[in-house]
Amino acid sequence: MPEAPLIDLIFVGLINGLILLFSILIHELSHSLVAQKYGLKVKEIELYLFGGVSKIEEEPRTPKSEMIISIVGPLSSLVIGLGLLALFFLPINIPSIMSVTFLYSGISNIGLSIFNLFPAFPIDGGRILRAFLWKRRNDLLSATKTASKIGTIIGYGFMIYGVFQMFTAGFLSGFWLILMGSFLNSSAKQSYVQTKNDVILSNIGVKDILSVPYMGIPINTSLNAALSKFFIPYKKSYFPVIQNDEIVGIIHFQEIRKIPLWQRSEYNVGYLMRKLSEFQFINDDLSGKEVLKKLNNLKKDPLLLIVEEKDSKELIGFVGKSDLLSSLEFWSLQMNNKQN
Repeated sequence: MPEAPLIDLIFVGLINGLILLFSILIHELSHSLVAQKYGLKVKEIELYLFGGVSKIEEEPRTPKSEMIISIVGPLSSLVIGLGLLALFFLPINIPSIMSVTFLYSGISNIGLSIFNLFPAFPIDGGRILRAFLWKRRNDLLSATKTASKIGTIIGYGFMIYGVFQMFTAGFLSGFWLILMGSFLNSSAKQSYVQTKNDVILSNIGVKDILSVPYMGIPINTSLNAALSKFFIPYKKSYFPVIQNDEIVGIIHFQEIRKIPLWQRSEYNVGYLMRKLSEFQFINDDLSGKEVLKKLNNLKKDPLLLIVEEKDSKELIGFVGKSDLLSSLEFWSLQMNNKQN
């Protein structure tokens, strides 16, 4: 449309942008609906500069489900693209604006489908590759590590080609490729760490994570004394509160910080503590993965779970985010030592 007025060009741009946005939503909804069919919980769909992502809260449970969940997205984009091109090639007279819209949107969706089939983890093609390697090796972490490395290499490839493009085809197109390569590179590394953590948490239990209550603060202790004798020397974010040799609550450092300095001598930990009944109790037979889910569902600080022995219902410890992170670091080190 070389002679088209500016208003027509703006209209075509807006319509194509909206069609592409709708197509990306369909693409991600396809992933989400199939993931839900396989029993996985989808937290949300997030749109960003390079497209979208369905935030599935856990890894697929089998190579087959991973393969199907991953491939439906590119297939939906391909179907939309072919459908729009079919409208373009229909032997009927349609306005030029509509014709160029069908053509551009059709090509864009087919391009989106092809790009997502690149074997660059964690985009769809990389996940399809991981599913194939997972099936072949029967080892999710090993498959993820290989797919992540390939994703990183492809990411660096985009960045190098982007630098070349900046000097040959224009700064903007080259800079776009560099951004895309950087995104793929960081996403591949981050997704491998997430999968590694998921595997670790699936293979350890709450007893490997919990913090044993070896020390408590007497209920009548002043806030200043609690800080100087417990929080500062031991550098812990929370302590159990003791009354008559029993744990009756939890006092968290963040709660003490809310009290002005000049008032801390006027209150004791019993005034600020949260009673045990205010916390969620869990049994000691849960996996680390289940513990993480429960911690993520907590809304009120401190984000803490009370662990009790399943049969006797006796309190045996606590689990907070800091306990979980410390356990992940330890078991990750153990895994690295075994691999080396």
